[in-house]
Amino acid sequence: MVQVVETDAGYMVIKPVEEGCHSCSSQGCGVSNLSRLFGKRDYSLKVENTGNFQPGDTAELLLDESVFMRAVSLQYVLPLLSMIACVTLATWLSAELLMQSVAAIVGLWLGIAVARHWIKLSENQVASEHLRVRRVP
Repeated sequence: MVQVVETDAGYMVIKPVEEGCHSCSSQGCGVSNLSRLFGKRDYSLKVENTGNFQPGDTAELLLDESVFMRAVSLQYVLPLLSMIACVTLATWLSAELLMQSVAAIVGLWLGIAVARHWIKLSENQVASEHLRVRRVP
């Protein structure tokens, strides 16, 4: 669920209404613990206002499944493949176990850095082309 914060010239700024599921407030879970660990971030997104939304309106944010799967692959699969490639290269070069471990960490970090860079480059394209906002009654 998102809430419309402001509207301007055919666009609107939306923010999430809640983080995680409702069970977090009652008993806690891994997601809420991670959220507390990394601090609360203020997320907002500017999208096209196709439904004549006004500030204060509540809506659902819809994302195409193919875009979601691409994002999951980018965030999780790319760093994993990068890590495996670096460890394989270190093993092929007959590196010691310590160097293989270092290669794994470097590969993972490299994969995460590349994924974050791609996400930043495609952020506006995803927001404008693949997100839909549906009014919640």
